[in-house]
Amino acid sequence: MTELKRAALAQDVPGFVDALVSLSQTDVYWGRQLDAVRDAVKLEELPFRVPAAVALSERLPAVPGEDAKCLLDYVIDYLLMEEGRRTELPDALAILGVAAKYWEFTTYVAMEELGATVLKAGGTLAPEVVAVMRRTATIEGHRSLKAFATGLQQPLLNQGDAWADRALADLSAWGDDWHDLVAHAANVTWDALPPEWAAPTPEWEEAAHRLLVKLGPGRVREVVLGWLALADAPRAVSLRDRTGYGREQRGDLYNSMVLRRLVWLLGLVPPDGQLTRSLADAAEANLRKVPGGPRNRPVAEGAVHALSRHTDTEAGSEALAQLVRLAARVTHKPTAQQIGAAIDSRAEALQATREQVLDFAVLSFGLTEVGRRVQRFGEDPGDTGILRIEGAGADIEWRNGAGMTVGSPPTAVKQGFPEQLQQFRESAKELGRTLPALTAALRRQLGARQSWRYGTWRALVLDHVVAGALARGLLWQVDGRLCGYADGELRPVDGTAMPLPAGDGASVRLWDPASSPPDEVFAAREWLARHGIIQPFPQVPVDWRISASGGEGEAVDVEQAAGAGEDEVQRS
Repeated sequence: MTELKRAALAQDVPGFVDALVSLSQTDVYWGRQLDAVRDAVKLEELPFRVPAAVALSERLPAVPGEDAKCLLDYVIDYLLMEEGRRTELPDALAILGVAAKYWEFTTYVAMEELGATVLKAGGTLAPEVVAVMRRTATIEGHRSLKAFATGLQQPLLNQGDAWADRALADLSAWGDDWHDLVAHAANVTWDALPPEWAAPTPEWEEAAHRLLVKLGPGRVREVVLGWLALADAPRAVSLRDRTGYGREQRGDLYNSMVLRRLVWLLGLVPPDGQLTRSLADAAEANLRKVPGGPRNRPVAEGAVHALSRHTDTEAGSEALAQLVRLAARVTHKPTAQQIGAAIDSRAEALQATREQVLDFAVLSFGLTEVGRRVQRFGEDPGDTGILRIEGAGADIEWRNGAGMTVGSPPTAVKQGFPEQLQQFRESAKELGRTLPALTAALRRQLGARQSWRYGTWRALVLDHVVAGALARGLLWQVDGRLCGYADGELRPVDGTAMPLPAGDGASVRLWDPASSPPDEVFAAREWLARHGIIQPFPQVPVDWRISASGGEGEAVDVEQAAGAGEDEVQRS
């Protein structure tokens, strides 16, 4: 402490900093030590306090121990207390340089006044200074700083996040239209944080559509997905986080808000399975738990919003299935509520129950027709893998370039297309894990006697590339009429003309033999056998028996009686 006083009197900045660093390494609690320093030296009255704060901030990263750093942080605060509009330009630049070393600079310093001093003198604010201002402006209560930060248009993004550094590099090489696109996403109203996270306004989307037309939706999709893939990458530059909450691991909130809006754009481009899968994967990755919360909540919720926009498009079933997948995996409550609301909204639009959507909104796993996916490797006719659903299971059939069936992937596939082969096999495994759950959901339909609206049932069940492979092996009642799927059509079991046209509002339920008359049961068994249909589970078990009606005859095994005439069975 004596050395500290001596250095202060001599205005010896290096000696002053050395003494402070030495004091920080003692066993005294940092709060008590801070009081002792302030009693010994009037920090806010030192004539060299700005140079001392700068020098101390430069030494701080190398100082061992969090308690020691905490002491020195507060010393810097007191050295810079009340710095603001009366500060001269050199000191303003120096103080802002100190602030730029921190994740947030929540001190007694008025950064907006220092920034105004620099701009009034014709200077510019360094990118790292703009970044700390923007990050600090997100904290509640910093109204004047929020107003100042809103007017800082450059740089468009804060440096340091991997995706932002990549985007800034890309923008430096591209035209004004790309700059306008990111600027549109960067139009953040700070006073509205965090309620503004909810959803884009119609006006914002209208302007976004115009920019998409200029740049091409496909190109925008490619670029934004490339940036999004870097959203959970580690930062390149480490900053001092005084909160101890691991802010750096959660990403720069300003950047996250911009990326969230860029991801909103992906809800406005034509979707496909790859896009919806990328959005769902991004949502899950950015909800990964780190100290203090999820890795990047704004980006995750932006991806969920984009997915929800796709549920009413041609690829809507795939987007809805990805939301259902997320609903089963996401534990972060606010995002889980957002996902649940999107699922409920789509269920209402489909006139289906939430349970029906959760059970039957499944992924396609790359299947391009009901129960079948053909994957070609190389030029046509090349080696081929055929993924098929049969009964309640799935398997892969391999064919070589000559069209001959082989027992395993051809050597040319293993050596020439290893990544494509791995993805194909992973899809088959995931499909295999999904089919038992889907079969169980169909079984539950029997006990629940749950009805469907015909249009919804066709979309989610009968015509879905995965669910349809199981549902077409079962018998259904459409407005009370027993039907099955055969020869590419939904047909009545009684052999008459199709029961269609059935309106979208017709009632559909899974046929239950337990509540059906004997003649209908026999007709169903005969119809299934005649069309060679393999059921995912037997609706009429082999040992199912029908008791005599109104008589005392013995019960007859259905399978044994299947070949008997109807009159004979009724007599029995």
